[in-house]
Amino acid sequence: MKVREKIMVTAIAGGLTYLLTNATGQPEIWQLTMSVFVGGIVLVVQVLIDFDVALSRFSESVDRRFAQINDATSLFSRVERSRFADEMDRLVRQAANIDADDVVLRRFANYEIGRLSQLFEGLRNGWAFYEGEDRDWLLDLTECAYESIDATSLTSFEAPKGYVDEGQFWLSDLGQRYLARQRRAVNERGVRIRRLFLLDDFSAQDEERVKELVKPHKAIGVQTRILRQSEMDFLIQPDLYDFIVFDGRVSYELRAASTLGPDARPLIASVTLVVDARIANRKERFEALWKDAKDV
Repeated sequence: MKVREKIMVTAIAGGLTYLLTNATGQPEIWQLTMSVFVGGIVLVVQVLIDFDVALSRFSESVDRRFAQINDATSLFSRVERSRFADEMDRLVRQAANIDADDVVLRRFANYEIGRLSQLFEGLRNGWAFYEGEDRDWLLDLTECAYESIDATSLTSFEAPKGYVDEGQFWLSDLGQRYLARQRRAVNERGVRIRRLFLLDDFSAQDEERVKELVKPHKAIGVQTRILRQSEMDFLIQPDLYDFIVFDGRVSYELRAASTLGPDARPLIASVTLVVDARIANRKERFEALWKDAKDV
């Protein structure tokens, strides 16, 4: 209650008391004394009520703060026990150093942290989704692989519907960086890399272009095979998509968009990371395709 309101309530209470004592014919001294006494009691009661409300709010605030501190302490303890302690500590420190007055920088940093949080949540739930073409996940997973990389590449030199790569991907900036990281994985960490090119029948007939396609992969120590569309299992053909299995634990999967015209090159619609029980299915599919494929 505001000070002005307290004064008004106190004055009204004292005035009413004065009128009542005056109506009963009390001496003037008693009228004034009772008015001041009652007004004082009313004022004290108002102050106590406000104090109680303020104390309740303060108590709620303290409880909330302690709850936040407990949550933060619990979270920090979990991070300390994990294998990400140093990285998480550096992330938090650097985020705290972002200039809060720079609106664009702050919003960008907040957006990136949100994306990272969504990635972690997705990995915990068994899969993570990225709309459109990705490069960071592909390159980073290649950098992190320590055992094996098994990959399929849907390739067509004529780029029919559903085939994203026309054999030119490996000449692009992303393709060159991807090859460089694969070479580092083979030479520095001894990673076994197998790449299976899935070709439509027309493209598979062009032996010279096929040899040029696999040449840079063989040069960096990647095992390569090709598989014609007509030689694939008929149950697999209607559901073809590119996927890469890293260390037998994470599957990086590309889904192409649909096109209406034969001349339209389909774009990558989405990228999905799969880390749950479906990995076994991807490994089985790759081994089956690899078994049916031929060396170049």
